[in-house]
Amino acid sequence: MKITDEVRISDNGFVFNSKTGDSFNVNPTGLELTKLIAQGHDFDAIRDIFLNKYDLDDLTFEKDFYDFCALIKHHQITVQEDPLDFK
Repeated sequence: MKITDEVRISDNGFVFNSKTGDSFNVNPTGLELTKLIAQGHDFDAIRDIFLNKYDLDDLTFEKDFYDFCALIKHHQITVQEDPLDFK
């Protein structure tokens, strides 16, 4: 998964997609997750970071991660380079 080139993300969580003109805000956790995706981290690396940093279990993280990924994909923030790679 990759953040599209048309998307800009500010340090305070403002997300702007110049392709669609859409903009919205993400909370600090969503901002952290979006930045990790933008930096090219894969699912396993992001999971390890979140499990070490926050008090949550593996299943909760996985559900929340995929829900967030579906949301940002719906808003055309990300593209999948490999259709079989949703992590």
